[in-house]
Amino acid sequence: MKTTFNKAFLLCLAACPLLLIPKATLASCYWDPNGSQKVITNNISFGNVIVQRDTPVGGVIASVSSGDIDGRKKLFACTEAWQDVDTMVRFTTLSSYGNYVYNTNIAGVGIRINTSYGYVPTSIDLLPKQPISLYPRTIELIKTSTGSVGTGTITTGEIVRNYPQQDPSFHTVLALTGTSTITPVACSVNTTVINVNLDDADASDFKGVGSTAKPKDFNIGLNCDAGTNVKLTLEGNGAGPDGVLSINTGPNQASGIGIQVLKGTTPVVLGKQLGLGTAGKTGDIELPLVAQYYQTEAPIVAGLTNATATFTMAYN
Repeated sequence: MKTTFNKAFLLCLAACPLLLIPKATLASCYWDPNGSQKVITNNISFGNVIVQRDTPVGGVIASVSSGDIDGRKKLFACTEAWQDVDTMVRFTTLSSYGNYVYNTNIAGVGIRINTSYGYVPTSIDLLPKQPISLYPRTIELIKTSTGSVGTGTITTGEIVRNYPQQDPSFHTVLALTGTSTITPVACSVNTTVINVNLDDADASDFKGVGSTAKPKDFNIGLNCDAGTNVKLTLEGNGAGPDGVLSINTGPNQASGIGIQVLKGTTPVVLGKQLGLGTAGKTGDIELPLVAQYYQTEAPIVAGLTNATATFTMAYN
């Protein structure tokens, strides 16, 4: 009897573990709302992306939204507690900039994907039958290095996969399709110091405060890549009205007069960025401006009328 009992006991020890199946493996996952397919693909494209040379590291150079995937507000759920996983597929090397930005195949251009609960890669724990809602996503291209970026087409294909850890056969694919082309553009200033010599004026040329005299055209010369958006900011000591620079202080300076700068007939507001247009082709372009005397007060006292301004060009 003793021998028989021991054999039965040992048999039970061998058989019992076969019944201890982890509860998590019994979980089944499903689409919410239900669907018959196991994979849903969401396609995006950036099109032609123009990157200005002076875009700072970390600057967003393009951004698109994925929209709701397959018209859904919700995706998966599982019958037991489960984990939703978002992982990078195509671009998996973190850039030197960090901040969840991953290198693309174009030098100086990284990609970052933001879901409703954080940047990819990421995961989140959910309760039984609790669905995940992570769309729409924001997909950004980020400048990751100083200077000009590379040029070319970003490699297409699957960039992100989202799935329940308990059953990865259910998953969504975020894919880059079509053509996403990176084109760097920029400008350089041909002359950093521009002297504008206004003609002499008499007090009789002015009719009162706000009157002007002796307008003179001048240009800022640039060399730009085609498609570059050019903006100008003029800084200087203002004399009240828009675009009017105060006369420099010193001996023999005139008073009651300032120098006004205009683009066409519109005064250039000091300290405010002014759009000058887009370069139509690569090469030298001239940005036309006008300088003129402007009466700021009465009476006018004759003298020198030197004024100084600093201009800053931006290409963005």
